[in-house]
Amino acid sequence: MKFLRSLPALVLAVHMCAGTTSAQGAPPQQTTPPAPPAVPVTQPDHRPTIGLVLEGGGALGLAHAGVLRWFEENHIPVDYVAGTSMGGLVGGLYATGMSGTQIQKFLNGVNWNRSLRDELPFQARSFRRKEDRRDYPNDLEFGLKHGVSFPSGFNSGQQVGLILDRISLPYSDLKSFSELPTPFRCVATDLVTGKPEVFDSGSLAEALRATMSLPAIFSPVRRDGQIYVDGGLMENLPVDVARTMGADIVIAVHLETAPLTPDESLSAFSVLQHSISVVISVNELESMKKADILIRVHTEDYTSVDYQAGEKIIELGYAGAQERARLLQRLALDDQQWAEYTRRRKERQRPIPVPSSSK
Repeated sequence: MKFLRSLPALVLAVHMCAGTTSAQGAPPQQTTPPAPPAVPVTQPDHRPTIGLVLEGGGALGLAHAGVLRWFEENHIPVDYVAGTSMGGLVGGLYATGMSGTQIQKFLNGVNWNRSLRDELPFQARSFRRKEDRRDYPNDLEFGLKHGVSFPSGFNSGQQVGLILDRISLPYSDLKSFSELPTPFRCVATDLVTGKPEVFDSGSLAEALRATMSLPAIFSPVRRDGQIYVDGGLMENLPVDVARTMGADIVIAVHLETAPLTPDESLSAFSVLQHSISVVISVNELESMKKADILIRVHTEDYTSVDYQAGEKIIELGYAGAQERARLLQRLALDDQQWAEYTRRRKERQRPIPVPSSSK
C-alpha cells in the first residue's frame, strides 16, 4: 500500500531498516515488518517531511537526475533539498520546480566541455583572438599594478554562470530559498573563515556558482569580504543541513568512486584531484552515518570529468534508487496525495524565460 502511516511509527520503521545497512553497503536483513494500522492517514500534512541530500562529484553528480526521476515515478515526495557542488546544481534545478525528467533533459543539453573550459571554440574566434591563443596558450593574467600572475583558477566560470543565471532569473526577488517550489540550501567553503557557508538567501545563481567552485579549477566567488570555493572540502554530503531545515527523514545519495591503485600513473592534476578526494571522503563518512536512508550509486567505472557519459551516469542514479525500493516505497504517496504534492510545487514555480530571436 502507498498510504502513509503515522509519523512516529514510520520514522521508527525507517531508522530500524536504515540501521541494518553497514558502512560497506550490506543489504538489510530479511525481517518481517510490523503490521500496519487498519486505517491509513490520508492527509499529506500528517506525513513525515523528507529531506533529500545530494552529494558533489563533478560528472558523477549527474546521477542525481536519475534518482529524482525514480522518486517521481514512485511518488516519493521531497520537502527539502540540500546539495553541494554538482549535487547543489541538480538540487537547485529541482528546487526551482523542474521534474526529474526535465532535469535530465536540461543536463543532457549542456555542452559541458565548452562550459567547463569557459571559452569559445577556436574556430568561432576572431582572427585576433586566434593569434592571442597561439601566442599566449597558458592563460596568464596581466595587470598594470601587479604585473604577470597566475590565474586563481583555470576557469573563470563565465559559461557556467550564464547557465545558472538563466535558471535563477525568475527567482531573483526571493527573500529566502525557502520560498522556492521546494525549499533549498547549498554549501560552499569560506577560505577566509575556514568554515562551511550554507546559502539560504540572496542570489540563487551566485550560491550555485559558489558551491561549484572547485579549487584551482574555477575561480572562487568573492562576496562581502569572503572567498567561497567548493563546499565539498568541508561538507560534501550536507545531511545536517537538511535536518536543520526541518526534515524528519533524511535521504542521502552517495556516489561511489573507484579506489586509487598503488601503481597508477599520476599527473600533477590527478594528484591534486586525489588529494582533494581524500579530504572530502572524511566528511562524507560522518554524514553517511547520520542519514536515515542511504542510496549508493555505483559510479565506480566513471570519473568526475566523464561528462560525455552523462546519460549512462544518470541511469546509474535511477538504478541506485531502485536498489533501495523496498525501503523507499514506505514513504510513497497514493495518487491523491501525489497530485496534491505536485500541485503545491507548481503553484510556486515560475517559468524560465526563453530568449526571443530578433528579426
